[in-house]
Amino acid sequence: MQSDSIELSGTVLTALRGTLRGTVTVRSDDAYAAARRVWNGAINRYPSAIVACADAEDVASALRIASEYGLAVTVRGGGHNVAGRSIRDGALLLDLSRLNSVVVNAEAGIATVQGGALWRDVDAATARVSLATTGGLISTTGVGGFTLGGGAGWLMRRYGLACDNVLAASVILGDGRIVRASPVDHADLYWGLRGGAGGFGVVASFDYRVYPLSHVLAGLIIHPGEQALGALQAFRDFAAEAPDEFCGLAVIVHAPPLPFLAPAWHGRPVVILAVSWCGDHAQGERALKPLRAYGQPLAEHLGWMPYVQWQQMFDPSAPPGLSYYWKTANYVSLPDSTLKVLAAAANELPSPRTEIHLQHMGGAVSRVPREDTAFAHRDVRFFVNLLGITDTPDQVTGLRTGIRALYAKITPDAAPTILPNFSDQDDAQAEHQFGADLAGRLANLRRRYDDKGLLSGGP
Repeated sequence: MQSDSIELSGTVLTALRGTLRGTVTVRSDDAYAAARRVWNGAINRYPSAIVACADAEDVASALRIASEYGLAVTVRGGGHNVAGRSIRDGALLLDLSRLNSVVVNAEAGIATVQGGALWRDVDAATARVSLATTGGLISTTGVGGFTLGGGAGWLMRRYGLACDNVLAASVILGDGRIVRASPVDHADLYWGLRGGAGGFGVVASFDYRVYPLSHVLAGLIIHPGEQALGALQAFRDFAAEAPDEFCGLAVIVHAPPLPFLAPAWHGRPVVILAVSWCGDHAQGERALKPLRAYGQPLAEHLGWMPYVQWQQMFDPSAPPGLSYYWKTANYVSLPDSTLKVLAAAANELPSPRTEIHLQHMGGAVSRVPREDTAFAHRDVRFFVNLLGITDTPDQVTGLRTGIRALYAKITPDAAPTILPNFSDQDDAQAEHQFGADLAGRLANLRRRYDDKGLLSGGP
């Protein structure tokens, strides 16, 4: 499937506008410049048209037209993917942002979420009935791409990844048919949707399992950059033995102007331990004591807070429109040699905004049998994300060089696969993300459900 031309023919445009209830925006329209933008400001691509789908029928109709006229298709939910995979030059972009409803059946413990919803939509709806499920650390992330790529979040060690909590999904195929994927209906598609990174069809809605949860014990512990190695070792050792209710993230960063951190430290290298406990409050206080007792933190700000509030805590660190370049590495075990490289990087970050994230998995994530889902990383205990961030696109080349150099230093002890949700444009090879066995199975599955290659750019 190829679609190299930026401009749609009049025949195709007439078919789209005469069939769909949503709007169709092309390059000659005033709204096109803003409509084509995604979260990562470094992505500068020109789709042939942007279809703001009004409902699932619009999605089905657009896919049928794309199939008839040989148009490649991309799908944008939240548009938060760092590689910009929701948009491609010359392709038809289906914007699902209007498909954002969330319906919670508290009695059944199920939230039905349309594919264009953001995690903040889900969190707000489930919080009203004191329920929650694993969502993104940035609340403006779309549910679709996040879930299809696995979905690591604060609740994953107790309740599994986002993809582990998908009970069923409604999927619109390239020929416009709508099918239900579940353990009993299209079970092969159900397997692929949970961690296979998409490309099978357009998910109109997910049914997620939700759990009783309203508050978490969460917050930040901040150590100076010169003590980065000890702080990272303390975090690694604590996380390796922590109960499932704990989930944490160590962040190497130039300190933001947090109100509880002395102004003298603003802009200087620090290690921030972001910690979350999703169980009993008193048990959490006891469990976190060893981590809180380590060293002499510059500041600590922890408390019992609504989960929906904690879910938005990191939003200011990832605003739309900045230029991002990421690299990611998985670890079955995390040696001191890697931590030493990360600690040294605290004083050599390639841009003032760049962050290094060290996060752990395990817990419920590791207990899902590998063959049950397409998620390929059940044995991973830690992963490192190098989040290169800069204000302007013209600085991306230097940023990319710096991130790649650091990545080369941390990969000798890394696992051979990487998490698809954190992969950038140069991490596109499926074998690198899933391993050769799963990559081949996923390719066959895509050919079965998207035989014309509408969503993959080729048959």
